[in-house]
Amino acid sequence: MKEKQTPVLSVRGLKKHFKTGIGRNKLLIKAVDDVSFDIYKGEVFSLVGESGCGKTTTGRTIIKLYEPTDGEVFFLDKRIGAGYQSLKEEIKEVKKNARQGIKENPENAEKIKEERDKKIEELKNEIAQRKEDTAREDKVLMKKMQMIFQDPIASLNPRMVVKEIIAEGLRIAGEKDPDIINTRVNEMLETVGLLPEHASRYPHEFSGGQRQRIGVARALAPSPEFIIADEPVSALDVSIQAQVINLLNDLRDEFGITILFVAHDLSVVKYFSDRIGVMYYGKLVELAPKEELFKNPLHPYTRSLLSAVPLPDPNYEKTRKRIAYDPSVHNYTEEKPSLHEIKEGHFIYANQEELEKYKKELK
Repeated sequence: MKEKQTPVLSVRGLKKHFKTGIGRNKLLIKAVDDVSFDIYKGEVFSLVGESGCGKTTTGRTIIKLYEPTDGEVFFLDKRIGAGYQSLKEEIKEVKKNARQGIKENPENAEKIKEERDKKIEELKNEIAQRKEDTAREDKVLMKKMQMIFQDPIASLNPRMVVKEIIAEGLRIAGEKDPDIINTRVNEMLETVGLLPEHASRYPHEFSGGQRQRIGVARALAPSPEFIIADEPVSALDVSIQAQVINLLNDLRDEFGITILFVAHDLSVVKYFSDRIGVMYYGKLVELAPKEELFKNPLHPYTRSLLSAVPLPDPNYEKTRKRIAYDPSVHNYTEEKPSLHEIKEGHFIYANQEELEKYKKELK
């Protein structure tokens, strides 16, 4: 765990909901539902969980590829994204309470209306400010945040040569000098283990691992402070996975880059991460330093994930038992759960009854 300092990235109550279907048959999908965490300078913070749990959506919402439904995202002390669903719901609640108050105390109607209008004005001003923060394009700030995508071939323009792919971010950031651009492109290619002559080739002329290196070079070109790596090795062979992970590790050490690493392979995460957040159905159910999470997995879903991790030991594999996760073990009818710090740096999603049980299980 890093020393307490100002986070590079702070996520507070982040929600991203999608509507799917047609007409009255529309469904609300809560892809990310009230997620909060901090990431500190120079660390690798990993989000893990099964496919569809909201990991990638979290990353895409942070970097503003999706607009948040609710919650706030702060990057380098500036709010870069904010939703306002809860504020709109609060306005409805204020109006409802005011109507009820006037009905019960008609003699205080004017005072109640005055307080209602004042509160609604405050909430509307906050909504307007959040909209402004979300709409504002701070190119100087946002070029310090880059993303490496999961599928290297789908994320690289097949009609552009490597030089143009890597240079595109520099041009968007305002760089116009062709000599500076050429020099930077060549530097990035060499940094990721490719050669300057590769700059004139097209993506289809490279292997999967080489294409992912091009994606890394593109992300590094604007000199970011923070990188979101969205399952960057899941589509690659195991030997190539190791190369890309070691490359990211070297870049972290060399440039001090902070990384949000999205993955479902806990073997990779254990090797690469400083802290790990476990997601299930849009919720962050457990968060802890790497060693602590593997030593003290408390949430049943975390235990289920860890039981699925294979080890290169035939004797262990013969007796390894997979733990199935059953969500019905949680009874939240009387008390709703929230994220609690059960131990320094170790957070668990639970209600008070579960929290007491987890405390007894701590090692």
